[in-house]
Amino acid sequence: MKYIVGMDVSTLLECESDGAKYYDHGEEKELMHILKDYGTNSIRLRLWLDPYDENGVPYGGGTCDIEHVITLAKRAKSLGLSFLLDIHYSDFWVDPYKQTIPKAWKNYSFEELVNVMYTYTTEVLNRLKDEGVAPDMVQVGNEITYGMLWPQGKIEKKAWKDYGADEYDDFCTLLKSGIKAVRDFNPSIPVIIHIERSFDNGYYRFFFTEMAQHNVDYDAIGLSYYPYWHFSFDLVINNMIDMWNMFHKDLYVVETAYAFTTKHYTDRWDAKPLAVDSEYIPSSNYTVEFPLTPDGQKEFFTQLLHRLTRVEGFKGIYVWEPAWLPTPHSTWASEGALRYMELIDKMGNEWCNQALFDYSGNALPALEVFKDFSKKYNS
Repeated sequence: MKYIVGMDVSTLLECESDGAKYYDHGEEKELMHILKDYGTNSIRLRLWLDPYDENGVPYGGGTCDIEHVITLAKRAKSLGLSFLLDIHYSDFWVDPYKQTIPKAWKNYSFEELVNVMYTYTTEVLNRLKDEGVAPDMVQVGNEITYGMLWPQGKIEKKAWKDYGADEYDDFCTLLKSGIKAVRDFNPSIPVIIHIERSFDNGYYRFFFTEMAQHNVDYDAIGLSYYPYWHFSFDLVINNMIDMWNMFHKDLYVVETAYAFTTKHYTDRWDAKPLAVDSEYIPSSNYTVEFPLTPDGQKEFFTQLLHRLTRVEGFKGIYVWEPAWLPTPHSTWASEGALRYMELIDKMGNEWCNQALFDYSGNALPALEVFKDFSKKYNS
């Protein structure tokens, strides 16, 4: 059985342009070469529609427009790596708690949104094909746990009662339009539906039962698994087993990570806090199993991969942003991006302590886990 061993490197160009360098045992190397040497065989790249403010200033977070995706996809394909395209259908980040509609689509009627889901997806795929980098898999939406293209495609979480099918009608109509574009482009490209809450088997049962009842045509279930928010291995593994038994769809962990330190990369008092640090963990309702150290990070991935290979239907894993270094201008969002999302927040890099490289760009021991895994299963 061969597995996808993947990495999401969507911020790479922005990091490199801001001075990021990567090292393997002290030797500077190009990032994707290092990842391939450590067993990576696939790259995941997110796509945003128009990640720029009214003055053309990039939003940050990788500024992942189509040109950015093409550049990175070409680098990946030149190394023989496959490519998972993660279409966000937004101008910036989307996740379960924000699915901001693109600026250009803001005043569209529902029917116009359904149409643009198809035409935009088709245009993206044709452009990638013309550039010689057609994707090997496609995510139609990112962490669409509560829908997409809000408010038209929003669904509400009501885990305490059964869902009525009508709550999913508009969302599934939009989703099916994007999927149809992929099918019409190339029916052999696997389509992934990606949600988080990987610990919540009840919600997965509700959600994917609605997918079946609405005749949504997809090939694989994609999960996010961050133990600080999604809790123990057992909950996630048992959920995956149940999903396979119920729906017989391939299973991918399309996002995961684990921190190697709780120390911030800067001493500035006004810096944006890290997403996971020594203050956060004790206040959560779950204590992570491994220390937030390089060795703890390595053990987390060792145990996770060991458990995943016991799941029938498991096909692969993608580590999220393993190379997002804290370069001088690195930020998850610019001021313009915050305005777009209607958020008040600090700028900065809150993720870099969950990378597979330390703050200076040195490869961490956890990368050896992926090398050993690939030697065992993919050689």
